[in-house]
Parts: sequence; C-alpha cells; structure tokens
Amino acid sequence: MKFPHLSSSLAVLGFAICVGLLTAGCGSSDAANPPAVSINDPGSADAASQTVSTDVVGKPGKGSDFRGEEFPEVILTTTKGEIHLKLDAKKAPATVDNFLTNYISTDHYNGTIFHYVQPKGMILGGLFDSGMNPRETKSEIQNEAMNGLKNKRGTIAMSRDPSFIHSSTCQFFINCADNTSFDHIGTDDSSSFGYCVFGEVIEGMDVVDAISAVEVQSSDGFVNLPREPVQILSAHRVK
Repeated sequence: MKFPHLSSSLAVLGFAICVGLLTAGCGSSDAANPPAVSINDPGSADAASQTVSTDVVGKPGKGSDFRGEEFPEVILTTTKGEIHLKLDAKKAPATVDNFLTNYISTDHYNGTIFHYVQPKGMILGGLFDSGMNPRETKSEIQNEAMNGLKNKRGTIAMSRDPSFIHSSTCQFFINCADNTSFDHIGTDDSSSFGYCVFGEVIEGMDVVDAISAVEVQSSDGFVNLPREPVQILSAHRVK
C-alpha cells in the first residue's frame, strides 16, 4: 500500500490506520468503497461547512457527556502509567463530544491497546483489545482539522482512513514530536486536509515517551506493534 504524496512518517501512519480500519471492517483503502459517511456538497472547497450524517456532529446530542465545558479532562491509566489529557472543546467540539460521549462514557477504551508506536514519533490506539479483536465503533465524524490546532509534541489527535477526510471514529494518536506533516494545509484532497488535534497531555508525557520506546514487531499485517501489549486499563473523565 503506497501513499505517494505523503511524507514517510505520514505514509506509515496511514498504513497502520488502514490496517486497523480494514481489520475492523470500518473502512477501506479502495476509493470505490468509502466509509459510510454522507457529505453535503462534496465538491465544495469549504469543507468546514459540510455536514456529516452522525449523531455527534454539531451541538451535543441526547445522552451527551459533553456538559458544555470548554476544557474537559480525561485520565488514561495504562500498563505504563497515567496519561492526563486536557481536551479542547472550544476548537474541536464535535470531536471532543464524540470522544467523551461515544467512547469514554461507554468504557470503550478500557482494555484496548496501543497497536502502533513510532519511536519519538507517535503512539496510536483505541480500537483493538489485547487479543487484536476490534471494538465496535460509532458513526464517522466530521474532521475538524481546520481548527488551527497543530500536531505538536504532546497533543492528541484523531486518526482516520487517509483516503477519506471525514472517517474518524475511535482511534486516536498522541504526538511524541512535532508532526507538521499531519497538520491541515488545504481542502483540496485528503492528504492535505490533515488530522484533527483535540487536546493535549498535561501530565504523563514521560509515560507516552516510554510507550513509544517499547520493542515492536510486525505481525499479522500490523507494523510497529508492541511485542508486549501496552494496554489502556481505564479511561475516565476527571473534570
């Protein structure tokens, strides 16, 4: 699988995400089979004005765990230690609502692993358990990468199928370096639209670095898979 217009790090990330999407049946690298996402006016250059047919885009829906706060906080307790996140609901409201309502409040992440790590690069997780079984996901959400937040070291962002702009569900990654190739630079195509940052690590960056430094392997189509699973034991909101 090749992504000729992407940087090497972005291409590897795209491969890892595609493996996850294809294994879970959540998407496809084949443009003839895009994820189940409905975009109004697909030819419009103003992607921010497009709407996605899901329950989480826009204002919080029924049962939302959003609560209206601009900067809710979440703690991920992993087998390597705790990662304390501060989310930015002001800049990425739909993404934060999706993360909290569809996945944190339902305990989706409890027992999942980081299935791709890049030393001094990033760590990706949120879909598979330690047996490499994918968890059920909700509808794809609108990509809010146009919000001005950058993929700097210590930020958390949503992953997606690199072929489709609006295809994020539950997978997320934490940047261990300034990954400028993941930033939004244009609306012309999927490779330039970028990956939506929706928060940052405020405590536990040493844990993130420790996870990114574990020994990895290639197994069953996965690349940079930790040889010893790094598990999210619990993920809960603290503020």
